[in-house]
Amino acid sequence: MLTPVPPPSSSETGFVLRALTVIIGLVVGLMFLFGFGNVWSLALRLGVPVWVAPLVAPAVDLSVLGLLIAIRYLAVRGAGPEVLRPARRLLLFVSVVTLALNVSEPLVEGQFGKAAFEHRATSHRLCT
Repeated sequence: MLTPVPPPSSSETGFVLRALTVIIGLVVGLMFLFGFGNVWSLALRLGVPVWVAPLVAPAVDLSVLGLLIAIRYLAVRGAGPEVLRPARRLLLFVSVVTLALNVSEPLVEGQFGKAAFEHRATSHRLCT
């Protein structure tokens, strides 16, 4: 017979939430740096001016983050599918752009293993 587990105390819940927030923040930060390096390298390879190259990745990443937060905010406040659909479509588009930016340089160079690795890393970033 299973014994019921007592509910966690408020201090335990607070600690778990803070720990999860820190861990997720670290993962998002590291993935941001990963994408930043990939896109900067690609931009320089394509001849984008040096002062513009580091601006592309943050713009795309912050678009994804902003859309995720906005969609969650609207969903929690009861927005219906007709309100959420355009934001989700835009999120899908920006996610595809993020993936394309991260894997295009290795694909052009014929480094398919590197492209697969960067696809995997980008997929994790998009899911967080």
